Amino acid sequence: MALEAKVSEGYVKVGLIPGDGGAYFLPRIVGQAKALELLWTGRAVDATEALEIGLVNHTFPRESLLEETLKIAKQIADGPQVAIRMMKRAARQSEKLDLETSLDLISSHMSIITATEDHKEGVQAFLDKRKPAFVNR
Repeated sequence: MALEAKVSEGYVKVGLIPGDGGAYFLPRIVGQAKALELLWTGRAVDATEALEIGLVNHTFPRESLLEETLKIAKQIADGPQVAIRMMKRAARQSEKLDLETSLDLISSHMSIITATEDHKEGVQAFLDKRKPAFVNR
């Protein structure tokens, strides 16, 4: 998020409710109490507060926002894609699971991940004390 930006769920200011998933996603991101405060008041939060409450992961000056965002995107895109997809799936599914079921899910994913070339390359790179080749793709 640009340091100069502000965001809000301002529906209440025009007598509406969030129709874009705000009432679903916001409590999951910032917690129920903070979400209701923001929804009920329509108050805008600046970049500093958005970072503090977990609404965004990073803030950058406007002039470097695109460059910094692309760096993060490239780091993810250059990573081991099967593992990254499995992490996303596991994190999302685990929101609805107890710990034991979540660990069972991870265990089943692990057998797939450990058979990938990216895993083999990652382990070898670790042993060789170098960056894995998939980082440079």
